[in-house]
Amino acid sequence: MADLKDQMRRFNKEVFENGNIDAIDELLTENFIEHQPPPPGVEVKPGREGVKAFLKAYIDAFSDWSTEINQLIQEGDTVVGHGHYTATHTGTFVGIPATNKRITVEGIDIVRFEGDRAAEHWGLLDAMSMLTQMGVMPQM
Repeated sequence: MADLKDQMRRFNKEVFENGNIDAIDELLTENFIEHQPPPPGVEVKPGREGVKAFLKAYIDAFSDWSTEINQLIQEGDTVVGHGHYTATHTGTFVGIPATNKRITVEGIDIVRFEGDRAAEHWGLLDAMSMLTQMGVMPQM
């Protein structure tokens, strides 16, 4: 079986760090299923096009992405990843105008693959920390 952890690394590099939304066509199955709720105001369609809209909301609002993958665990056709995403809030995100603040957000992703393409994703992103760092939510 292929090292699917490399596919997770490639997704983060291509899509977030390089801003290459079109790489989704190579990395995800046509009938990809996204289980992570989208940001408020973002309507998600099924399949790859839905994922593009979902991620475009983040890529359009944040620049200078870097990803730090702390751990990847592969079990059969599934990979679990834990890491941090760092970016600068340079565009409007869910109605919040650019703050130009640099943020680092922790995330956990579970991805099931079919062959070497991602077929399903479940994810958790620390949105409260993100909003606090953006200065739109009080420090807890």
